Amino acid sequence: MEDLTKLELPEIKILCKQYGIGIVGDEKSLIKKLKYFLEPIGDVLNTHPGRKLTNGKKIVGVKVNNQEEINSIYKKKGQFLYYSLGYHYYIVTE
Repeated sequence: MEDLTKLELPEIKILCKQYGIGIVGDEKSLIKKLKYFLEPIGDVLNTHPGRKLTNGKKIVGVKVNNQEEINSIYKKKGQFLYYSLGYHYYIVTE
């Protein structure tokens, strides 16, 4: 991808229109929108640094569409905690 900061405002607006991104704003904000659209942030699991767990337990996150791994957790008596951003979180025995 070309360096967006080298483009003029009209060229940036043309790119925004191509990708269906709003064209209202200054050059910096439009470049930020384009970068966010073209370079999406990957999935990130929460790490739960403040959660107190008993010995031998840990929290795991499983993508919702990974039914095979979810079934495996249930077979091992894993406990469902919550859903967040496409992941199910469980407490499991290590």
